Amino acid sequence: MVGGADGPTLLAGVDIGTTHTKAGVYRPDGTPVAQRQAATPSDADGLRATALRLLAECVSAAPAPPLAVGVSSMAETGVPLDADGDPIGDLLHWRDRRAHREAHQIGETVGRAPFFAATGLHPSAKLPLARWIWLRHHDPDRTRRMARWASSADLVLAALTGTLATSPTLAARTGAFDIRAMAYAPDLLDLAGLRPDQLPPVVAANRVAGRTTRAVATRTGLPAGTPVVLAGHDHLAAAWAAGVRGPGRTADSMGTAETVLTPVAAVPAMPAAPTGISVGPFLDGRSYCLISGLSSSGGLVDWWLERFAPPGCPDRYRWFTDLLGTTTDPEPTGIVVQPYLHGRASPQPDPHRTLSFHGIRPEHHLADIGRAVLEGLCMQVRWMLESQATISGQRPETVAVFGGPTASPAWMRIKAAVMPVPVVVLPEHRSAVLGAAQLAGRAIGVQDRTPTSPPPRPAAPPDAAWETAYRSRFLPLVTTPAPPGS
Repeated sequence: MVGGADGPTLLAGVDIGTTHTKAGVYRPDGTPVAQRQAATPSDADGLRATALRLLAECVSAAPAPPLAVGVSSMAETGVPLDADGDPIGDLLHWRDRRAHREAHQIGETVGRAPFFAATGLHPSAKLPLARWIWLRHHDPDRTRRMARWASSADLVLAALTGTLATSPTLAARTGAFDIRAMAYAPDLLDLAGLRPDQLPPVVAANRVAGRTTRAVATRTGLPAGTPVVLAGHDHLAAAWAAGVRGPGRTADSMGTAETVLTPVAAVPAMPAAPTGISVGPFLDGRSYCLISGLSSSGGLVDWWLERFAPPGCPDRYRWFTDLLGTTTDPEPTGIVVQPYLHGRASPQPDPHRTLSFHGIRPEHHLADIGRAVLEGLCMQVRWMLESQATISGQRPETVAVFGGPTASPAWMRIKAAVMPVPVVVLPEHRSAVLGAAQLAGRAIGVQDRTPTSPPPRPAAPPDAAWETAYRSRFLPLVTTPAPPGS
């Protein structure tokens, strides 16, 4: 069924992000019909209720019911479920760092190289595997009662359909999934005292994972039996919406955190030195992707605004935009920022690396310091991109940039000046919500059109002043070992 007498062809998407939960209804070409968002709750019941409410609002505003629903989410956040499918305790969030000792234990017990060879990941406190081990030691009753694990997207799927399943791209972020065998690794799960049957079955993004129940139909306005598809990791779903759908393209997904993503045909040989770059399955079911993360991107800007925006300011982002001005041809400030609010994950992992400002002079103003924050974030993203290009052996012709921070004109001007290749800044609606909707359509045979991108900027070679700022000031600073105790 592709529309017709019953109305236009429409598809719905839901994305559970770190900061916001979003829902939308779209035409297959990506045109928005209805979109809603709200703050992401910190508890599983609130998360499910918010997702269904936003979806119901979008369905109510659309001229016809969507033919399918796709669900994506942040990767490592989830919750144990009991035998009745009810959450046990609070969500275990990817930003929770309590399991850092358990992550170190994984590296020591398994070996960092064998662990990476199996999972494509590096031991980290944000991995569910590390937090399951932590639970086993610190909250054994919760571990004993755990019948299943559910990621954020899995919770929404279960709420819509009564079926619990997960996506390969989410399973691959648990730390207990073999990316070549495409199956859970019993030996890794054994570290946490868990079995493969306690993890949800894996359903690819080109298959229907479940169908809406009658109760959900009443609650949301969706017809009972509407297909629901797991679009998986939200950064990958957003890349799909941006047209980054296979090798040869690179995506820069911006939000509270920022991710650089490069699809590759096969798992590449990795350098002997740690890079922090992870490898996982891509959404097409055939290729893989390199992923580098910056844990505080929009989050660092929020941190800065909390400290420097005027007290009682009704719109900090508007104030920030006005502060930075409308310079169309920005020059480097001369201030170098190491943008590591929560350590550095890639391309040279250093969990103890801290946020720092260098080169502030008496003539600098608050606007210069704010601009320098954006410069540091953009230079860090360039470093991640160039590291991926070295590993993949492919230099992208352009980089697709998308996400909430693209609304900042100053940030996008600086990014265009810093990056080594032209950037294509995509409209805000080309995000994980749209990607989830398009992947849902793909699973039921509705083909979306290849996105039409705006012209890249800039088309000229990189400016010499920015090259000097990046290569002669930023890189030497961030690659020099930090002093002990810094």
